[in-house]
Amino acid sequence: MLTCRLSNAEDYNMNAPLISGSMRFDIDVLKTFIAVADTGSVKLASERVARSSAAVSMQMKKLEGLIGAPVFQRSDGAMRLSAAGERLVPHAHRIVQAHDTAVSELHSPDIEGEVRVGICLENAETRMPEILAGFSKAHSRVTVEIISGDAQDLAAMLAKEELDVAILTIGGGAPPDERDRLLHEQPLVWAAHKNGQRSQELPLRLAVASVGCPWRLAALDALKRAGIPYRIAYLSNVSESQLAAIRADLAVAALPLSRITNCTQPICVNEDLPKLPYTQIVLRTAVNPDENARALAAQVLSAFNRPP
Repeated sequence: MLTCRLSNAEDYNMNAPLISGSMRFDIDVLKTFIAVADTGSVKLASERVARSSAAVSMQMKKLEGLIGAPVFQRSDGAMRLSAAGERLVPHAHRIVQAHDTAVSELHSPDIEGEVRVGICLENAETRMPEILAGFSKAHSRVTVEIISGDAQDLAAMLAKEELDVAILTIGGGAPPDERDRLLHEQPLVWAAHKNGQRSQELPLRLAVASVGCPWRLAALDALKRAGIPYRIAYLSNVSESQLAAIRADLAVAALPLSRITNCTQPICVNEDLPKLPYTQIVLRTAVNPDENARALAAQVLSAFNRPP
């Protein structure tokens, strides 16, 4: 495992302004910064941006040198934003979005009509709304229709040509397809209250989404294989609601690691429960995508640092 020292606060003049007159941001560095901020991990960020962990660490060191302050601090094994990092995040998102919007508009300047996009409920809390908003700004004559649902239903709609593009969480009732383009993957982990008792009690009290959610299926399968009895105590399709149940020590839940590293204490990763698989977010288009669908797909891939 790569151990990386990004910085210490004493290495920098913390009273220096965040922005200097000669500062020039690199788009790729900002995309990597956003990836580390989103995942709370150099390793997971490296997988998202298709770079080595060493390259990600080097980019963050370059960014820190540019602004003259640390952008992350390591806490409980996770990379958490520093004060300067918190200030930089909204600017980084706006700069990257403006860049991707400009690229998309220049590549497909004359499109119009409609594009129908399916987004899994668990992905509605990710960067997808921001990316779709950027596409709408670049292509004001294209109407973006967003349909939310579980992966199984959205995959079926795509197969019946009721959708043009879908952002799916693979697993459960939505098996992989040869058209899938991987956007991001990260491990599922057990989220539990740091000082709670629920992970010690049997049957294990679970917070899960509705039937069809791959995270739910992974959790139940892991517990069944380990012979651990459980009962569903809290049901919600929104991960933030599941996290609220964990904060109240009502249940434990299987969630992507980034949801744990980015949430407020007292939530932690429980490593005593059975190991869970990785979760993958993919982009899938219709069999014969039109120009609008291709333009949207290209912008989504660019936002995740994936080749067109």
